[in-house]
Amino acid sequence: MNSKQRLAAYIKGEKTDMRPNLTIIGSAVCRFADGGKGMDIETYCKDWKKMADAAAVAAREYKLDFIQIASDLLREAEGYGSEVTYFKDKLPTMTKSALDDICDVEKLVPLKARDIPRLYDLVKAAEYALKDPDVDPMVLAVGPMTVAGNIRGVEDFLVDMFDEPECCEKLLDIVSDTTADFISCLAEKGVKYVYVADPVASLVSPALYEKLVFPVHKKLFDCMKSLGITGRLHVCGNTSGIVPLTTSLGAAIVDVDHVVDFAKAIEDSKGRCIMNGNIDPVSDVYTCNAAHTKQAMLDTAASVNCARAMFMPGCELPTDTKIENILAIHNALIEIGA
Repeated sequence: MNSKQRLAAYIKGEKTDMRPNLTIIGSAVCRFADGGKGMDIETYCKDWKKMADAAAVAAREYKLDFIQIASDLLREAEGYGSEVTYFKDKLPTMTKSALDDICDVEKLVPLKARDIPRLYDLVKAAEYALKDPDVDPMVLAVGPMTVAGNIRGVEDFLVDMFDEPECCEKLLDIVSDTTADFISCLAEKGVKYVYVADPVASLVSPALYEKLVFPVHKKLFDCMKSLGITGRLHVCGNTSGIVPLTTSLGAAIVDVDHVVDFAKAIEDSKGRCIMNGNIDPVSDVYTCNAAHTKQAMLDTAASVNCARAMFMPGCELPTDTKIENILAIHNALIEIGA
């Protein structure tokens, strides 16, 4: 059973040889660029073809069941005018926000994915990766809270949600329209899987999430459903209070981080989706040895009685995570079984 078959079958509830490995490896793909010579992180963020080539090799070397089409979280915000600084050895940062005042949102109009070159690069990368016979690409769509935070500044935007909720709602609607257009472009190319990563969404209360964030998240997953795309939601951090909401969005897969009680999250999901998580990407993968990583995975599976769920680190792995530790995730999944 190859990765395409395994992932599709598991999502449908059909028999598989083992559970899919959807570990988000982030810039740990860089070491596989240019025939193993590697690439720096600025190149990873700017050269879509090198990124896609490295990700395809990484999928095989790390025993993943998807080709990760992703780099940083700033593509859309850069398109809306935020200034981004790139580095050779770490992910880029937003150095000047596009909006000095949230009320300036009145001057913004939704952009199309084609209007943002680095965002549309992911469409090109996905189309290129679709040629792989054994592994399907899964493409990152940055969530609206994170895009809005990178347009306004995360701390300022969180304050604005209390002081100027209507302006915040408008910004969230604008950026989610761009993301929906991006998803439509991916569907036109034949992409089957998209994951929405929205780490800033974990910073709001359940009440605020329900009022302002849930509607734009729902819009994106409804868009995916209408286009035949299988959606996955990735919100790292403590999402315990919003799991009953995130699992009702229509996503087929919902990731939870290591700070979340996995058994409780599965219970709260009420079978609406597949829960995926949730060992610590730092203490259980990055700063330990491979034996520890494997045991952490086995312990997580045992803690939920090997329920219908998937197991992986709860968030993206650091760039220089040891290969043997990443492979220990796969080895644990073999032992956990289908």
